[in-house]
Amino acid sequence: MWHYNLPELDDFEQKTSSNGLPPLGPRFFVPPLVDKPQNPIMDSLKLTASNKSLPPRPRLPLELLLIASDIERIPERVPKLANTLWTDAAARKVGFTNQTLSWDRLSPLHSSKASTTAFLSEQDTLVFAAARYHVQPRLQDPGSERVYVTQEELLFSLKMTVLGTSSTLHAWDSRTERFIQARTGDGKSGLLLVDGKDEVISTSIISRFTTIGALLRRLETFLGALRTKSAHEGPTVHAFAHSLSTLLTYLRDTLTRCPPSNESLAFEKPALSAIWMHYEIYEEILVALSSLYERGMDTLPQAYPKFDSSPIPLLSRVYSHLNNHLERRSPRIISAIFAFILTSASREYLQQVARSVGLGGQHQPKTTHVVGERHNQYDMDDEEDGEEEEDIFDALEKIEDNFPSFFPPELLDVLPAAQKSLILLRNAQPDHPLLRTSATTTAAIKWFWSTSDIEAVWSNADVALRDTETAPSLAASPPLSEITYKPELELFRIFDLEPGTYVGQPVLNVKDTSSLPVQAFINAFPETLPPITPTLSHLTSLVFYPLVQHASALSSTLLSLFLSSSGILNFRSHLILLRSYLLLTAPPFKSRLSSALFSDAEDYEIDTNPHEMSLRSLRRRSNKKVKESTQPWAIGISPSLLERETWPPVGGDLSFFLRTVIVDSFEKPDNGLDDGESEKDIVIEEAGWRLGFAIRDLPSGPGRDKWLNPLSIEALDFLYMDYKPPNTLEILISPDVLSKYQRMFAFTLRLLRVENALKSVFRVTRQIVKPLFPTLAASNKLLMHFRFIAQSFVTNLSEYVFDTAIGGNFDPFILRLRPNNSAENPTAPGFSDVFELASQHSALLDDILSACLLRSGQRGVGELLRQSLELVLEFCVIVAELHRGRLEEYQAAPMIEEIFQKFKKRMGTLMKVLKGLVEKGPSSDRWPVEVSSGRERRPTGGADALNQLLMRLDLTNWW
Repeated sequence: MWHYNLPELDDFEQKTSSNGLPPLGPRFFVPPLVDKPQNPIMDSLKLTASNKSLPPRPRLPLELLLIASDIERIPERVPKLANTLWTDAAARKVGFTNQTLSWDRLSPLHSSKASTTAFLSEQDTLVFAAARYHVQPRLQDPGSERVYVTQEELLFSLKMTVLGTSSTLHAWDSRTERFIQARTGDGKSGLLLVDGKDEVISTSIISRFTTIGALLRRLETFLGALRTKSAHEGPTVHAFAHSLSTLLTYLRDTLTRCPPSNESLAFEKPALSAIWMHYEIYEEILVALSSLYERGMDTLPQAYPKFDSSPIPLLSRVYSHLNNHLERRSPRIISAIFAFILTSASREYLQQVARSVGLGGQHQPKTTHVVGERHNQYDMDDEEDGEEEEDIFDALEKIEDNFPSFFPPELLDVLPAAQKSLILLRNAQPDHPLLRTSATTTAAIKWFWSTSDIEAVWSNADVALRDTETAPSLAASPPLSEITYKPELELFRIFDLEPGTYVGQPVLNVKDTSSLPVQAFINAFPETLPPITPTLSHLTSLVFYPLVQHASALSSTLLSLFLSSSGILNFRSHLILLRSYLLLTAPPFKSRLSSALFSDAEDYEIDTNPHEMSLRSLRRRSNKKVKESTQPWAIGISPSLLERETWPPVGGDLSFFLRTVIVDSFEKPDNGLDDGESEKDIVIEEAGWRLGFAIRDLPSGPGRDKWLNPLSIEALDFLYMDYKPPNTLEILISPDVLSKYQRMFAFTLRLLRVENALKSVFRVTRQIVKPLFPTLAASNKLLMHFRFIAQSFVTNLSEYVFDTAIGGNFDPFILRLRPNNSAENPTAPGFSDVFELASQHSALLDDILSACLLRSGQRGVGELLRQSLELVLEFCVIVAELHRGRLEEYQAAPMIEEIFQKFKKRMGTLMKVLKGLVEKGPSSDRWPVEVSSGRERRPTGGADALNQLLMRLDLTNWW
């Protein structure tokens, strides 16, 4: 609440009361009625008699000089008395118009044209201006300069302003990028007043023309900035600038021909409101264009946002504006203009996208070495092939996976894969028929807007339509006089003339035809889209339909090449090779590898005599000199790897032994690879140099150097198997996928080591006459019990790994790769492209790793399984040392008891965790087994297979 100072308020009242405002009296007077009977008839008669008795007066008041001057210019007329003025005015009915009268209308020089309205605002402009000036006199503003112009002067000036040029009344202000009133004083604002119009109407009329001119100048300034873009930014922004420049020329040509013309201004007075309404559509066009590049009249030049000229956001922005105008049913010309911009700006981009999948344009052959199906094409020592391999996969990485927002979803699903498939197909089979066909096909991806074109494309008549537009004519050349030229090439017709033709005559009839394509495009643009494509998104899907079809065909072709090829590119053959060797499912290779790396002998002897470095000669030797080692017996490992008593083994022995393992495993024709199909012979022949063993660098340090101890279960982790797939097939057999194979290879080596160690323990303990615990019967019984439990555990785990984890997942996947699999099993899911196949291949390895508890997310339960195997191996080492006499039975008994208790504890924890995973996992609703019906063989899955592992390890709940 406000608090007032009462004494000050009293002083204010005293000051104001001394100079009081004059009283406002009534402007009318109602005489009081006399206290006598009223007689209206007599009163009217008396009033009429008194009016007739008045002295005669002049017809017009003397103060109206304008009307008086009219009277002076008509001397032949006799002045009439005032008593006949209104009688004559009432009798004067021109065209049965309104009865509104004024002093100006009573003038004899007033226009005698009939007026169809009774409103003062719709009378003659000068009459209305005079009345308004009398009722609302203008306030004098010293900071504003008023300039009164006639309608003809204003229209003549606005004809220049509307084209974006300065005139006598308006000048261009480059600071604000607006048209301001010309010749105004410093610090003063200008105000143009048209005769007969007030400030509001004059400003409203002028603002439309100045807005059109200012937006044209802003568009021209924006085009100047676009033309400075570098060529490295691509052709899209320059095509966009060219379309805007063409539209600018078209608008200026159209505005030049708009009314009023200079001739009409000289001979007649055009209607200002009609002209103002005629320019309304051009204001809407320029406002819509300015919103595209964000330089409208409400934005100052200092606040212009940065325009993103990269192709994807630029085309997406144009498409979005066009879609908005079509949805809001904007005037046809506005929608047509935005469709023209989209068509012009996206033409080269769409051609590039089409060429990226081999549609349109002749593919230029490489000058470098082309990858073919030859033996030495994948040689890693070949510098040319190595360089080409780098080029191929660099190109795959550089493929753009971002596209404009208007690309249909069905195109986005196949386009990136098709672009990569084209690169792979060109390098895998450069002479493929699809590449030859698509290379000779002209680019057919372009926008079409007319109803006839849309219906033709919809009815599969687009081939004939486009052929007529682009196919060169093979007929005889017509005479030069009959040759028709495109408008933009019309000036070059003189070069087809005979020498000396039109000598002395002007042959260059220069005529600007740059705006003709815009005019033709607008004329052909429909009012609405046809019913078959009612929205812009439907039309977009129709435009990109050929590209979707070609991209799908390209991806399917490459996929079919990898699945049904009879050469080195047969992916199924490589997959069988990987399963047989890196996953140890081929019996010959598994047997020879076990002989080279492991041993199940019951005695530990090291041969010190020199011999040939052949694994077979090593196995066939007899009566050789051996010596007793002082090192602990690394039970399960081949003595040949321990001859130097250093770990890991060094020298050429290991590499030679393992090399002969790969070579010797190919002795049998089938090699456990499959049914011996002839098309896989090339893959099998090259497996000798594609497969190889290698030693990896493992970390060392406290807690990380177990691989340096041959007694540890990680003793063979330094060894891995490598595979060099063909260059093109590295998409399907990537280094990441190979690393998953190698993890499984290391796990299976650990499992084989423990299996061979248990076999050695069985050989050692099978002698009943010489038990390891001759005096400790309970310990001997525990030894046999532990051996049985460990043997059951390792055997069940090994069968689960090879039969369920590997075979249950790998075999159904290989069946899906058969060329006739879809015919045999229509319900089996297929592959859309090679990249989905690669993803499924990687997922297959993930499932196998998950089934073996080797995923990073299964670190806890996987560690329990590893510790269980490690305890079994420790048990085998203690038994081996007891057998060698390095441990006494009283020393070994508590050690075996301790390991057995640890093993039971680990197994109990492992079973609890497995049960929890099975109950939480998706396999719980299919407990205990799931039976497949028919020919379909479902994969066991990753975590889904753990229920089978639980069944194998905990069937009797003995833990």
